[in-house]
Amino acid sequence: MLFILGSRSPRRRELLESILGPDRLLIRPPGDSQETGFDSLNDAGQIEQRLCAIVDAKMQGVVGQVSKDAALAAQQCCIITADTIVVATDPAIGTVVLGQPDPEHWQVEVSDWMLRLYSETTHEVWTGFQIVCGDRQASSVVRTQVGFHQLTSDLVSRYLATGESPGKAGGYAIQGAAAAFVNRIDGSLTNVIGLPLMEVLQAMTTMGLRLPDVAQADGMK
Repeated sequence: MLFILGSRSPRRRELLESILGPDRLLIRPPGDSQETGFDSLNDAGQIEQRLCAIVDAKMQGVVGQVSKDAALAAQQCCIITADTIVVATDPAIGTVVLGQPDPEHWQVEVSDWMLRLYSETTHEVWTGFQIVCGDRQASSVVRTQVGFHQLTSDLVSRYLATGESPGKAGGYAIQGAAAAFVNRIDGSLTNVIGLPLMEVLQAMTTMGLRLPDVAQADGMK
């Protein structure tokens, strides 16, 4: 079986390679179509529905690519797609979704998030994922609570100077310099990084998929 990751995220790739091995994992990012955002949503149920719709759209895009590739279409392929968001509480408007910061104004945006929405409080990281293998499929949304220490403008400025924020959901990487800000994690750490590995493994097992030997021999060192 060939495993296909429908994502451009190097973190998701590294996580999946740790349990599948690099030789059995192929990267096929979805197309560049504009994703529907979360700007108008402040209800948790609606946010979850939108997240699942985004993951499904990615899946349909990758499935379309695979079906047009004769070499891939002839093989048994397991396709995985995912999307990660940060869900925080804004005192002014309630529940808000923080995706990747604006590439042109990321310093201002992330500084606001850090000082106003993260400092000395808890937010959640949600990753929706979908797995399709022939007529078998599974999907889930996994949530992890992340608590931050009290932050100061100086601490945030030092963090922004690392240049770590662009391209990261919520503007930070928990496996990077932002780890210093974290005082509590309740749930899956790999979910915050970009893919909840245990839940993905459980879903694959429930689907009856046989993982490569590397997942048993080397993946959980």
